[in-house]
Amino acid sequence: MISVLAKHLLTIMSWLNSLKEFFTPDKNPNKVIEVKSEKYSNRNVHCRHDPIILYAVDNNNVSEIVLHLSRAESLTTSYSLYRGSSIEDSEIRFCILKDKLPEILSISKDCYCLSVIQNLCDTLVEHPTWNIAHLVVRLAMLDILSNPNVVMYLNTPDVESGISSLQLAIYDNSLAVVKALIALDVSLDHLDNEANSVFHYAAKSSSDIILVLSKVSTKCLNYRNINGFTPLHLACQADKPECVKELLVCGADVNIPAGVPVTNVTENKLPGIVKEYLQDNHKKLFVEDMKFGGTPLHWSSSREVIDSLIANNCDMNALNFDKRTALHIMVLRNRFDCVMGLLCNGANTNIPDQEGNTPLHLAVKSNLVPVIHALIAFEADIDYINNKGVSSRHIAATNYGPDKISDKIVYILHAVGAKRCPNVALDTECANGCAWDKEYNGLPPQRPISMPVRCIVTAMEELMDERIDINRNHKGGRVLCLDGGGIRGLVLITILLHIENATKVPIIHCFDWLAGTSTGGILALGLACGNGINELDKPLVVHYVNFIGIHNLRKSLHECLCLYFRLKQLVFQGSKPYQSEVLENMLQETLGVNTYMSDIKHPKILVTGLLADRKPVDLHIFRNYTSPSDMINLDHPCDYPPPPPPHEQLAWKAARASGAAPSYFRMFGRFLDGGLISNNPTLDTLTEIEEYNLALYKTNRADEIVDPSLVVSVGTGSIPVTEVKNLDIFKPSSVSDSLRLVFGFSALGLLLIDQATQSDGRVVDRARSLCYKTKTEFFRFCPQLSEDIAMDEKDDIKLVKILWETKVDMVRNNDKVWKLAQLLK
Repeated sequence: MISVLAKHLLTIMSWLNSLKEFFTPDKNPNKVIEVKSEKYSNRNVHCRHDPIILYAVDNNNVSEIVLHLSRAESLTTSYSLYRGSSIEDSEIRFCILKDKLPEILSISKDCYCLSVIQNLCDTLVEHPTWNIAHLVVRLAMLDILSNPNVVMYLNTPDVESGISSLQLAIYDNSLAVVKALIALDVSLDHLDNEANSVFHYAAKSSSDIILVLSKVSTKCLNYRNINGFTPLHLACQADKPECVKELLVCGADVNIPAGVPVTNVTENKLPGIVKEYLQDNHKKLFVEDMKFGGTPLHWSSSREVIDSLIANNCDMNALNFDKRTALHIMVLRNRFDCVMGLLCNGANTNIPDQEGNTPLHLAVKSNLVPVIHALIAFEADIDYINNKGVSSRHIAATNYGPDKISDKIVYILHAVGAKRCPNVALDTECANGCAWDKEYNGLPPQRPISMPVRCIVTAMEELMDERIDINRNHKGGRVLCLDGGGIRGLVLITILLHIENATKVPIIHCFDWLAGTSTGGILALGLACGNGINELDKPLVVHYVNFIGIHNLRKSLHECLCLYFRLKQLVFQGSKPYQSEVLENMLQETLGVNTYMSDIKHPKILVTGLLADRKPVDLHIFRNYTSPSDMINLDHPCDYPPPPPPHEQLAWKAARASGAAPSYFRMFGRFLDGGLISNNPTLDTLTEIEEYNLALYKTNRADEIVDPSLVVSVGTGSIPVTEVKNLDIFKPSSVSDSLRLVFGFSALGLLLIDQATQSDGRVVDRARSLCYKTKTEFFRFCPQLSEDIAMDEKDDIKLVKILWETKVDMVRNNDKVWKLAQLLK
């Protein structure tokens, strides 16, 4: 036992001796040590630059650099700065030390300290091109920073790296030195040799330094370095969330792309300055995502933050370091509300990341059904191929999630037309749900109970299909009718988007008459007038503006889709009836405050409303053309004043009147929702066209008469059939009878509302029969929904699901859509 301990003790002693030998002057040539001056009286001098002398090699073949103090400082003490076995190495070291070390030592007697001299020598060896200002800053020698001999070098950068004294202080995270330098009025505009500004250095240092710098100047806040990175990007890379927040509060532009060389950047985006919003909301950012770069949108964790940042011009489609948009990140984090916030503001759904994955690929991989519904609803490319050569359907088919969720996703994609994998070899083998030679299409949901289709209707549709003449000229008599249905107007938009994609022509150019009720009327006016134009429409802008004769360009269908979701978010707040002012403000913003119905020159617009200031109530049609009665100068034998003519009727007021649904919004003057009298405006539109043609004939304009040649009726979805109980109304004789009576009254009330606002069933049959009789092509699109969606439904998960169901219905009717597209072209 004792022998073992002795061995361990000997080992420890040997290690200590080795360590001691290493730190002796002979073993560590760079260590500064105090020496006696007389020791060198007999040494040969190789180089001299007082007070530093390089002595030639001695008997031990060692050359030595010694700092001799002046007699005023010390008569006996000197400092051995370096001991080298090679005279060439010693000469190099001597050249590094001979100028700057004496100069800085001459400024203050406090520098004659072993530790200070050691630090100075070490720093000069590591950075031989630094000037004395750099040395003072690195050693934080505040007492001599303001010395004239130091001040003269403060704005002189290092010739090798280009770093300035201030940049060095920031790099060292020395706040006190930074403040002292700013007090000495050093330049904040200097860029080093890689075009890094003081804010680039501060981005990786501390938020306190950023704050100090920003109080002096923010000129360089958004400069890019030679790699294309701004200070904000560097703070993200360094995973410095506090620096990121401070840069944003100081006014950093979040829309500058990262990693793009300065010469290749086109400045065509609005600057994204979000400092006003983040002053009080910086805690709402998710700091763990900042290290991946991007914009504050990438780091958001709530829809409120998303909406606010976009309102401050934050670029929705900007990429982070992984080439991912904010939409990619929100999908990865499964933040459905944030996904909807981005989609409703127009985020691009088809931008791939560095692996070629779109947000849909990521949503499918994570089995996020509501997100998948949302992306499909907003026109995501379901067949996009990533860098591995696989589609979203392939990922779903090979994912094998719990509870057959992957099988359900396969069907979700298949039902809207997702293609199978092609007959080529892939790195990953295909499964039954995606292989080109298989037939499995996933697990469909349970089908809802729907109204039975009468056989005679089917026979009539078949006969109408047989006599469709694709080559017939239908221009002049093409009619589009849009039903009412509250927020289910989203269904209308989705159907029209599908038709528009088939025709490759903006839907507004495809029709000569456009009629709508309630939400359909609002959509009709949104398509006919507003501010904005789809990218697809840009080649037609000049012709388009001349054609419609108004300065404000129409809303695209995609803009309307986003607008409806935002309208729902803003308007359906609190309890019913909702605040009408919010709706009215949005209508004015969308349609224009001073846009009159007569300003819309094409197509002819009909928007229905209910005049409820009399009994019986009466239908009123808001038009952008002279009414048939006025064309033939018919008197109006009525004690009630007529509504304004088209040239006096504001478009937003017509939309507001048509959408004044009882219990949801207050009456608009004497108007209630047009859906109470004409929820499906097809028959009223055909009647109006017939009366208009009669008026043309009466006014000797028979050559302008064009009969309807094509009618497209679009519904907001058919609700599933459900059982109705306790509809009987009777005199109660017991408590239980009284309860049944209450339920009976409730059921009867719902029945009466359904009948008053009926837009499907027999209403459609009558319109179809009339068109069949007049040999007019008739198309009806109204998808079967899986549940009854309220007019003011707020749940986005339910809404995107019915939009997916709408797309499924349109895909099932692709033949019908193709025929319609040929007639509309």
